[in-house]
This record gives sequence, structure tokens and C-alpha cells, in this order.
Amino acid sequence: MMSPATTTATAAAAAFRSAALASSPSCSRRRRSRLPAVSASFSPSSTEEPLLLRAARGEDGLPRPPAWMMRQAGRYMAEYQALAKRHPSFRERSEKTDLIVEITLQPWRAFAPDGVILFSDILTPLPPAIGVPFDISDSKGPVIQSPVRSEEQVRELVPLDLDMLQFVGESLKILRNEVMAVYTFVL
Repeated sequence: MMSPATTTATAAAAAFRSAALASSPSCSRRRRSRLPAVSASFSPSSTEEPLLLRAARGEDGLPRPPAWMMRQAGRYMAEYQALAKRHPSFRERSEKTDLIVEITLQPWRAFAPDGVILFSDILTPLPPAIGVPFDISDSKGPVIQSPVRSEEQVRELVPLDLDMLQFVGESLKILRNEVMAVYTFVL
């Protein structure tokens, strides 16, 4: 039996997909990417692969383009803003598994798009994994406390320590389990 959240997400997904199908031109005329798929979750009730995965493989004749939201898309949501007030550090929000999962799922729960994109940042590995401290200012964006500007500073960097980034893998595992029942692609 599906949880109430899953049932709600499934109903929202159906409405979202119906609206997208009604408003989108045929996908068969569009150029497709031939990139390999990264990861996919499949619905146990369906033998068809997720639309986003099929599009990533370059399948022709899809019923509509897949839809997903970048992590920034949820920032306008009251739910995200409330969480950000409780956890004002962007680094905390992007390095704690429970916060990563919650923020990633907020737009998915609200809009049920075809894909879920991990809440993270390209700079996430810098502090814990290679020793370059930074923070993200709401008004300035990324602020690196000690920018690497010389060869000597490059030599002082520590080798990438993947053990310091386990929160990324843990978040992906949780997200995959969370969205698996409703057929969504996790990036």
C-alpha cells in the first residue's frame, strides 16, 4: 500500500503530465541527446521505463518532453524558505543528508516532475574533501576564504578524500528509495 505522500505525489504527477502533454508539441521532431543514463528508479507497477530516462537515451516518439526542476527552482517555495531560516548556512543545507533529501524532495512533492535533481552545489567538495574553505552568501554567492592563486597553494591542497563526501551517496540512496515507487529519475 502506498503512503499518503506517495498517493498525493502520484496524483499530482498524473495531473502535471496531462497538462504537459496537452500543452507540448510532439517530441518526435526535437533533436535528442545521446548521453548515457546516470541512474533511474522504476515503478514496480509499470514495465515502461521513466520518460526522462527514455529521453536521455535518445528514444524517438516520446509522448512529450520530460520535465524536471533545477535545485534553484524550489527557492521561492515557502517550505524551502522556512527551512532556510532554520538552517541559514547554505553549506549546512548542502552537506547534511537529511537536509539535502528534504530540499530535493520539496519541489518533487509539490509538482511531481519526471526528474529529481539532488540539492547540492559544484563547490560542495571543496571544504571537506580538499581543504578549501568557502561559504555562500545570499547577496554575493560563493565566497572562498583563501582563494588558491599560486602554485604553492595548489601544492598545499590535500588529495580528494571521498570519505568526506559520503553524504552525497547517502542522500542519493535515500532519494532513490523515496521516489522509486512513483517512477522518477534521480540526477
